[in-house]
Amino acid sequence: MNRNGIDAAGSAATTGAARADYDHVGRRLRTLEQCALYKRTLRLTCPRCGHVRVLDAVCLWWMFNRRGWDDGLPAVAARLCCAGCREQKATARPRVTVGREPPTGTPLPYPDEATWKKLVSRHRS
Repeated sequence: MNRNGIDAAGSAATTGAARADYDHVGRRLRTLEQCALYKRTLRLTCPRCGHVRVLDAVCLWWMFNRRGWDDGLPAVAARLCCAGCREQKATARPRVTVGREPPTGTPLPYPDEATWKKLVSRHRS
């Protein structure tokens, strides 16, 4: 069994050890672009108040791409802050974990179809 919980036959272990922050060949997902291509979500947890928000990586990648921001996962956490704490005039940077949960809250806009297909095509080549 490898580090992702996948045995030699290629099936995931029943313990749920297959990790969402790795791709299908065992490489760690390090950017929003990679998370978007593998259809992951990002779970943002506020260390101050415990508020949790799950965002679709595709939408978040599109927002970072349009603004020209670094899409590395450590840089993502530095760009985001907790909405609940911000209302109380405090700034708290969330902990970011990659997962496969359904998104919560108001959805962010998705990229147009041509932009998404261009990204997928570039990844496949």
